[in-house]
Amino acid sequence: MPDIFISYAREDKSIAERVAHRLGEEGWQVFWDRNIEAGAEWNDEIQTALQRSRIVLVLWSKASRNSFWVRGEAADACERDTYLPVLIDSGEPPRLFRHVQVQSLAAWVDGMDKTEIVRLANVIKARIGELPMYGNLESAGQEEPVTDSHLHLVHSCWRVGKQTVLGQMPYQIHVIVYGHWTALRRVESVEYLLPGYPKGHDRQPSGPKERLFELKELANGFSIIQAVVRLRQQTPGHPKSNRLSRFVNMSESGPRLFDDFVRRVPSEIWL
Repeated sequence: MPDIFISYAREDKSIAERVAHRLGEEGWQVFWDRNIEAGAEWNDEIQTALQRSRIVLVLWSKASRNSFWVRGEAADACERDTYLPVLIDSGEPPRLFRHVQVQSLAAWVDGMDKTEIVRLANVIKARIGELPMYGNLESAGQEEPVTDSHLHLVHSCWRVGKQTVLGQMPYQIHVIVYGHWTALRRVESVEYLLPGYPKGHDRQPSGPKERLFELKELANGFSIIQAVVRLRQQTPGHPKSNRLSRFVNMSESGPRLFDDFVRRVPSEIWL
């Protein structure tokens, strides 16, 4: 489900892209029609996103004031109480929508006032709240390197009492690499290192990206898990891989990783 749906006129596409990128840096899932996959039913996809969004951000301009589609999307949002209007030039919204207080991004669009987009983000936070799980995570800007301060190893473990070729393994551990989505989208792959495991079992590739590069492994006693995280689009001059470590105490159950982490990550980080 998208957090924010951006409604705009075709003439304002470049501005919509800037707004989507900036709000995406806050961790919100932003829908605008450039995100529609090839072959999708264009109108059905838009209507689904419009109905499911938590905020409909309408970019009012000289062009969008005369747009049948923008007016319709704004009217639909008003009915569902998700309407949030924004001015991107010096005009006003159509008369029908002037009863709602409007935020202005006109100076930000012209490159003169960077605080306007910050105020808009604060208004959105007040409307729909902070994103779960992202409040204490450090985001990684496009021009910044991804370091071990952006990524973390998180684990759970539970008793299984399973006999394996390596002997009795009373526990199973579940480990994922986690971080702010701006860092996760730049992770290419993960290899887990298991010090102390028999040769041939001491390193394993991670699971699929859409499950946050997970590892499930049987263990005995306690384990030290390491992860070599390979990065793409890393800032020049910084290492293209980071090494993370975590001591896993088998007496701890840990969080419900799939419910608390995997389901809460915006799907478009893997694009």
